[in-house]
Amino acid sequence: MSLTEHLAASLENLYNGQPWIDVTFYPHLSRIDAQQAVKTFGESNNIWEIVNHIIFWHQRAQRFMHNEAPEQDGDLPDFYMPENHGEENWQATIHRLAHSFEQIAATIRKFPEKELFDTFPGTEHIAIYYLQGLAEHDAYHLGQIVLLHKYA
Repeated sequence: MSLTEHLAASLENLYNGQPWIDVTFYPHLSRIDAQQAVKTFGESNNIWEIVNHIIFWHQRAQRFMHNEAPEQDGDLPDFYMPENHGEENWQATIHRLAHSFEQIAATIRKFPEKELFDTFPGTEHIAIYYLQGLAEHDAYHLGQIVLLHKYA
């Protein structure tokens, strides 16, 4: 298995596979409704904001891989919270997250492995820093989602 295949599979497993941590996004998010997704505790972000943050970073990494500007007109801001907190909009956000995982995994699979240790243009870090970091980042936020849901 190539390193890019491993990185892509790691992200797919976090979404709905069998990761080493034995926790995945899909089953947890499918049990969360819009009302639970907006609940905060103290100064915490809510689940909805965290999901949008994950989508934000998937998109950003994809743009790095395509040597595009990381932020573009029309992008949702990091930790975006929509004004419409309805169930239909929450389900659309969950769908966007699933699509985000599919897209980032596909982009990583196509990324030239020989470029994994090259610095992404416009950044101070090599490609693998971001691509491996996505799995670490997503696992961290999955833990937050699980805890926020537990206490919601």
